[in-house]
Amino acid sequence: MKTIRRQILEFISYELELDIDKDEVREFERSLNSDNDFWIEIDGQEFRVINDQVIWDIYVDEIKNITEECYDVKAPSWLAIDWETTAENCFVDGYGHTFSYYDGSELECQFDEENYFIFRTN
Repeated sequence: MKTIRRQILEFISYELELDIDKDEVREFERSLNSDNDFWIEIDGQEFRVINDQVIWDIYVDEIKNITEECYDVKAPSWLAIDWETTAENCFVDGYGHTFSYYDGSELECQFDEENYFIFRTN
């Protein structure tokens, strides 16, 4: 069985095709062990990593934020908007178009038997 550190090294080397140093690996591992949603810089590129167990809730919140920031919704504050359904309507091509500011892509990877989505953000 591969260690989590080995899984991280292989993911960055083979999937992302980036160079990585030991400090970046340690930071990635520390973040995986403590956060379900985090940003990390690897070889000068920034990535957002989100655990698959929380990504839908984060996605719904992000769709709500985007909608409120980009559109002048003239609805009274007492009006309840079904953000869950709104997010489902927006979820056509996956999470990448919302979270990957760089190219709209998404990667799925497993570290230590946990599934994560990884998005390049710059």
